Amino acid sequence: MMEKQLSSIEHSRNVPKLRFSDFKDSWDYIDLGKATTINPKNPQLPDSFIYVDLESVNKGSLTKEDRLIKEGAPSRAQRLLKKGDILYQTVRPYQKNNYFFNKLETDYVASTGYAQIRTKEISNFIYQYLHTSYFVNKVLVRCTGTSYPAINSTDLSKIKINIPALPEQQKIATFLTSVDTKLEQLKKKKDLLEQYKKGMMQQIFSQKLRFKDENGGNYRDWKKKKLGEIGKTLNGLTGKTKEDFGIGKLYIQYKQIFDSSKIKIENCGLVNVSESDNQQTVQFGDVLFTTSSETPNEIGTASVLLDDVKEMYLNSFCFGFRVNKNTLYPSFAQFLFRSPSFRKKMIPLAQGSTRYNISKSSFIKLKIDLPSIAEQTQIANFLSAIDNKIEQVQTQIETTTTFKKGMLQQMFI
Repeated sequence: MMEKQLSSIEHSRNVPKLRFSDFKDSWDYIDLGKATTINPKNPQLPDSFIYVDLESVNKGSLTKEDRLIKEGAPSRAQRLLKKGDILYQTVRPYQKNNYFFNKLETDYVASTGYAQIRTKEISNFIYQYLHTSYFVNKVLVRCTGTSYPAINSTDLSKIKINIPALPEQQKIATFLTSVDTKLEQLKKKKDLLEQYKKGMMQQIFSQKLRFKDENGGNYRDWKKKKLGEIGKTLNGLTGKTKEDFGIGKLYIQYKQIFDSSKIKIENCGLVNVSESDNQQTVQFGDVLFTTSSETPNEIGTASVLLDDVKEMYLNSFCFGFRVNKNTLYPSFAQFLFRSPSFRKKMIPLAQGSTRYNISKSSFIKLKIDLPSIAEQTQIANFLSAIDNKIEQVQTQIETTTTFKKGMLQQMFI
């Protein structure tokens, strides 16, 4: 009785908040299993195929290298795919990590880790619908299990969905597909810019690419310096307990250093520091390093403070490096200490087994090659311009993602 009341209430207001003006009819309220076939029976698998699982989907592309011989394939390789099939991630909380299969050129077989959904309607409309909060919330409450809560195909098929007539499905699907295409283009553009920056950094810091001065002449050769010759290390916070954090003065957190080559002060935490505390503060131009990490490859990740600050402190799991004046251009430092050549020197300093640490005494013995301040400035300006382009594209990605999220909330019910 309650189910019928809910259905009638839903049907009585069965139109979305936002729709194309040429459509007026109410949407139908039906089981997902009536609009689709979930885990259709498959014929015998081909002798070889490209295997589609969570790892290959996350990789972003399916290639010939993914092809397997049937006899050597994982036992989970059971779902023979057709164009238009949807692979739905059934394990919580990955219900938006789905894949719309739109390929024809060869045989593909998916893992049973996905529910295979073959639509009877417009497949891309259903694919978009599966990402709405309306649908995902219904899935989450039906997930069962402890280690890996998941929804089974029977419960999935019984979830009610709202669908319009085919012409409106097609128009919605086309519109949202165009948004997805825009997102894919922006992400590809960002990837290409990041690859370009990586290549430029390799060329610059190996000195295969040199800049010219304002008269077109060559700068002086880079000079080799020990870090201990050009600056000194700084300690992070000491003697603080859990109760000291959350109020007080700004301090730079571990994640801020790890996430970006320059400190974003809007992400600082708060720590209680009294006048009697003997704590070191950080200042503009300080290079900050992570002291501890879970893997050797992440040890000594660097970030530079490029803002003038009055009073700011540093996380206890990090240390600072303050460079002598007129030795290192601060904006250049953010690229130098994340360059491939410097990382190759830093990683071997990692000590430990389950957690890795670095000693400041070993750090200051490292040698670096330094160009003149004038060339440092040119390098920093060049690489910063690429970073600015990457940030602009990232902003576009975030804006477009937010736009699509809003469309999903308003164009579906």
